[in-house]
Amino acid sequence: IAAAIVTVEAMLAIADAKLAASAYLAGDNFTLADIAFGYCLFRYYDIDIERCDLPHLRRYYDLLCQRKAYRSHVMVPYDELKV
Repeated sequence: IAAAIVTVEAMLAIADAKLAASAYLAGDNFTLADIAFGYCLFRYYDIDIERCDLPHLRRYYDLLCQRKAYRSHVMVPYDELKV
């Protein structure tokens, strides 16, 4: 698990660098890229792990969390995902 977290955080660091220059992944407007990436971030921030410091990514995640649709459709309990 530790190795997987290192790998994921290396990829998230790329997004963090991009988000240093814009509100969203593809610029200053919310796009399909944010929808595709946003669900991964909820799982990343929802699990109980120690995370590296990615301030732009955290700001972006907090911005996503302000969206009603994100809270309603992405930030769902894991129990709802079980079959």
